[in-house]
Amino acid sequence: MDMQLNTEKLKQLREHRAWSQSHLADVAGVSLRTVQRVEKSGVASPETVKAICASYSIDVSDLLDQKNAGSNTAFGGEMAIARPWLNSLAIKYSVFAFIVAFIIAFAVSY
Repeated sequence: MDMQLNTEKLKQLREHRAWSQSHLADVAGVSLRTVQRVEKSGVASPETVKAICASYSIDVSDLLDQKNAGSNTAFGGEMAIARPWLNSLAIKYSVFAFIVAFIIAFAVSY
């Protein structure tokens, strides 16, 4: 499923680094034609988006067109709403796992 990107931000990131479209294509490992098409239409495959974002060292969500963000995933905007909760849950489980490991290590040392 193709993703809709913010074309203005995409061009702005490239121009801020004084990169040509050809240079971005080389760094991202995609064709020049792909970069031209994405900058013009804002539509790209998830693989292309990941490659471009990796070139800029940014998160995929930073390039998504916020007007159409809900249509970019199978779950719509629900994942954007759930992300902070999931991050919080991951931290809680990490702390819990650390405490359990500490208790086990302490019990084994006796």
